[in-house]
Amino acid sequence: MSVTTYMDVCPKAMKIGPCGGVFANNGCEVEPGVGCFFLDPARREQIQADERALLPLALAGETFAPVSRLKRVLDSGKFTFIAEVNGADSADATDFVNAARVVASVADIVSITDHSGANVHMGNIAAVAHLRAADIDIMPTFACRDRNRMALQGDLLGAASLGVQNALLVTGNHVRVGDSPNATPVFDVDSPRLLAIADRLRRKGEYDNGRKVEVKPDLYLGSVAHPFAPPYEDRPRQVLRKVRAGADFIISQHIFDLPRWREFLAEVNVLRADAAPFHLLGGVAILPDEPTARAINAGLRGFSIPEALFTRLRQATDPQDEGLEIAAETLRELIDAEGVAGCLLAPVTGRQNALVASIEQQELILEVRRRAGIPVERSAAA
Repeated sequence: MSVTTYMDVCPKAMKIGPCGGVFANNGCEVEPGVGCFFLDPARREQIQADERALLPLALAGETFAPVSRLKRVLDSGKFTFIAEVNGADSADATDFVNAARVVASVADIVSITDHSGANVHMGNIAAVAHLRAADIDIMPTFACRDRNRMALQGDLLGAASLGVQNALLVTGNHVRVGDSPNATPVFDVDSPRLLAIADRLRRKGEYDNGRKVEVKPDLYLGSVAHPFAPPYEDRPRQVLRKVRAGADFIISQHIFDLPRWREFLAEVNVLRADAAPFHLLGGVAILPDEPTARAINAGLRGFSIPEALFTRLRQATDPQDEGLEIAAETLRELIDAEGVAGCLLAPVTGRQNALVASIEQQELILEVRRRAGIPVERSAAA
C-alpha cells in the first residue's frame, strides 16, 4: 500500500503522531484502504514543523513532586501491577464498585478505562467518585476522542478534587471502530498535546489559555506506547516525545510479539539518557481461546498476535490454561527485563456482568502471577 493519502489532515486531527491504530500495511485505523497521514514522505517537513511548534521543551524551573502512591510503588523498584475496569453499564454502580474492589485485591492500582475501544460505558468521573468513596486507589483514563481541551482540563481538575492522584492520557480509538460509529468524534488535541496541557496545569497552575487556577491538581501522569504498529523504528522516539510532554510513566499495548517488543525496549533503554526519568510498563493480556484471540486481533488496533500463538491455543487440550501460560511467559520476560517497572495485566473473560467478570479476572491474575513467580498473598486477595 502506498502511504500517499487523499486526506488533508489525520482523521483523528493528530499533530504529533502517528497513533497506535496503523495497520501492518500502513493503513489508517479510520480508512484502512488509505495510508497513514504520518507515513506520507511528502508531509514529513510539515509534520516535523508541527511537532516543534506543539511540543515545547519541558517546563523549566517549575518543580513538581507528585505524592501518588503509584509513584511511590514504582520508585521503590517493586514490580508494579495495574488491573483495569470499564465503567458500569448501569445507572446503579453497586456491582461496579464491588467488581473494582475484587480486582484491586490482586493489583497495586485499578485503571478506569474511558469508553474503551470506543464503546459506551459510565463516564469515568462518575466512576471515579464511586470508587474513591469506596477507598479504592485508582487511575482514570482520559481520551481525546470525546472531549475538547476545555472539558478535559475540567475533568482533570474534577478528578483531582475527588482525591485522584494518577491519570492516564490517551488519544483514543476512533468512533468508527466501536459500538457507536455514528457519533461525532472530537480530537481537539492528541495525547502528547494533552500531556503538555496537563503538565502545565499541575506545574504552573495554568489552563491552556493561560488563566490561573486556585489550587494545582496533584497528578502523576501517564500515557501509552505502541511498539507493534508501524512505523516500528519511530515508536521508541514517540515514547521520548511523550515523556518530554510531561509523562511520568508509559504503558505499552498488549505484548504478544516478543521479538519486536525486545527491539523496542532495547531502543527505549538507549534513548533514556536523553529524557527525564520515567517508568515503562508492559501490557499483558490473558487470552481464553483461539477464536477470541482472532476476534481481538482483527477488531482492536495497536498490537498483533503471531500465528504461533494461535496455533498454541488451537492445539491445546485446555486453551484457557495455555492462555495463562502464554501470559505468564510474557510476564516473566518483563520481570527479568532491564528498564521495565511493571505491567498492566488484563484477562479477557467475555463476561457481561461486572462482578462475575471481576471474580474471574481475579482468579486469572492470581494464577498468572503465581506462575510468573510473583504471587499475591491470599490474605490480600481475599
